Amino acid sequence: MHTSELSGSGQLGVCVKCGLMPIIDGDEVYDGCIGKLSGNVMNACCGHGDDRAAYIQYCDGSLISGVRAINEQREINNMAGKL
Repeated sequence: MHTSELSGSGQLGVCVKCGLMPIIDGDEVYDGCIGKLSGNVMNACCGHGDDRAAYIQYCDGSLISGVRAINEQREINNMAGKL
């Protein structure tokens, strides 16, 4: 079951997966463990302990989810030198 503390852009509390609070930048909110993803990413979620709930939505409207999204989040952050 997903609650606002555990899922998506509505995350308000500590991520149960990484233990980090969300990053609030003005009116934008990012998962603490993945931060703002560069490139053509519109929004993303780490899944907060449920890999099936992880996703990346791109500016062109395409979406990837699950483990594929987690791997892509890591790759994007590795390219940006964040992880």
